[in-house]
Amino acid sequence: MTVAMTVPMTMAMTLADKFKSLVEDCAGGVIERVTSEPEIHDLVNAGVISHLVEVTAGRPLPYSLWTGRPVGVPYAGGVPEASSDYVTWTGLTDRRFTGRHLPPMDDAAVARLPPIDKVVALFERRAFVPSTNTSTLLCYFAQWFTDSFLRTDSTDSRLNTSNHEIDLCQIYGLDAETAALLRTGAGGRLRTSADGLYPAHLFDVHGTLNPQFATMPYLAQRIDGKTLEDVVLGSLDVPAGELLTRKQGLYATGLERGNSTILYTAISSIFLREHNRLCGVLAQAHPAWDDDRLFQTARNINIVLLLKLTINEYINHLAGAPFKLSLQRSFAEKTRWYRINRIAIEFDLLYRWHSLVPDAIEVGGQVYTAAEYRFNNAVLERHGAETLIAAASRQPAGRLGMGNSPGFLRYAEASAHALSRAHRLQPFTAYQACFGETPVTSFAELTGDETLAARLSELYETVDEVEFAVGLFAQHHHDSSVLPATLNTMVAVDAFSQILTNPLLASGVYGPQAFAQQGLDVIDATSSFQQLVLRNCAPGTEGAVFASFDLSSG
Repeated sequence: MTVAMTVPMTMAMTLADKFKSLVEDCAGGVIERVTSEPEIHDLVNAGVISHLVEVTAGRPLPYSLWTGRPVGVPYAGGVPEASSDYVTWTGLTDRRFTGRHLPPMDDAAVARLPPIDKVVALFERRAFVPSTNTSTLLCYFAQWFTDSFLRTDSTDSRLNTSNHEIDLCQIYGLDAETAALLRTGAGGRLRTSADGLYPAHLFDVHGTLNPQFATMPYLAQRIDGKTLEDVVLGSLDVPAGELLTRKQGLYATGLERGNSTILYTAISSIFLREHNRLCGVLAQAHPAWDDDRLFQTARNINIVLLLKLTINEYINHLAGAPFKLSLQRSFAEKTRWYRINRIAIEFDLLYRWHSLVPDAIEVGGQVYTAAEYRFNNAVLERHGAETLIAAASRQPAGRLGMGNSPGFLRYAEASAHALSRAHRLQPFTAYQACFGETPVTSFAELTGDETLAARLSELYETVDEVEFAVGLFAQHHHDSSVLPATLNTMVAVDAFSQILTNPLLASGVYGPQAFAQQGLDVIDATSSFQQLVLRNCAPGTEGAVFASFDLSSG
């Protein structure tokens, strides 16, 4: 039993505050000492995480996007109504309705907001501004990662299609029906290409749906009449012959958007290979286990690997703190924020990190534009998942902030702001207060930039009217940090409270009965995404892989 399990959380939080001060005032040796002594590390780790999460009220969120209109009934007059600003049982318990941290603002405040096209113009890229510390790999990992739980229903924006968990549904699907179709039915393994390196293809060489995927849930025609082909290929401006080639290359993945970019499918391919590798390890150790037990156990291990790597590398890089946080299960169940997950609309909107996206990806001396790397698995297979990941880890992402979103994402940018207004999110300063920060009092204080402050003042009368989705990205931040301060705080709150409440980490679940001893050993021995890639490389590529979200580590 570690110290973090026995010391009251109030003491841990006090120690976390003291440690923060020590880090600012003392030499770097403090970090080494804390890191090298496990009990001190666990205590500080628990305190810092709880301090981060407890800056705002915990779940259950009292508000949601519930409006009283039954699911399946269209908007009256085609106009979304405001979600309830009082507490209801349906709003509290029906997780199909996305949650929200603050109630909606009034119609008059929404009516005063500037035209969306003028707001979107603030985000538009004129020349690519590279990040000095973040690789393109983080950009595409963030897309792949959040696609699994930030899932707005396309026919009713009050609703989501999320499991509200980090569950690797990118390769397992959102439900048991999808998982069954993606499995081989032998040895616990998932279906793959003939060489075992990529997911199985959804269509054959003629563009005809492969019969084993005929009942795939996400292939069913949607309420709006669109098919999967319309959704995933409809945005591509390519000749008909090229469109057929792209269709032939689509993989059978857990999610309908699982083929969206070559980096998305590269990351999914690595986790798919790891699943099948784990099945082999488990089968050798437990020859009596049947297909289902092998599948379920490998899946459990794989999910926890993702949880661990997300904190170790992704969250730590975003935080930029000298003290590296880690996946620590023991303390979370004793905190007041240990509650069932509920995705909030604010979490969905704050993750529109379009400015991270580069204009093109360079791999092996070849440059691929957005039109060439989207829904184009032929490029993935040409270079290999490990080569693509290595290339992305060496290329800078865009600097997060205003004036750096690529043109091909203009519609996505506009849609995000339309969603925010449809559900009448309160202004940015209201969310600063909600998350324990002192609200800014002027455009200059918000932006730290005279030109941007002037542009905002042309659109909003006061800084208190600046919209949530505008203020998040207009807020000044130094090049040394990846995210502006409020965005960083909100990411930390939702990320830790989502990861550490995962049911696989619960004290009554975590152990050999869920992972087998072999799985526990794999989890303990894995600390980086690079390790995961290296042990799942195609033959002959092992020595060339470098995978990091941090440009400086290369």
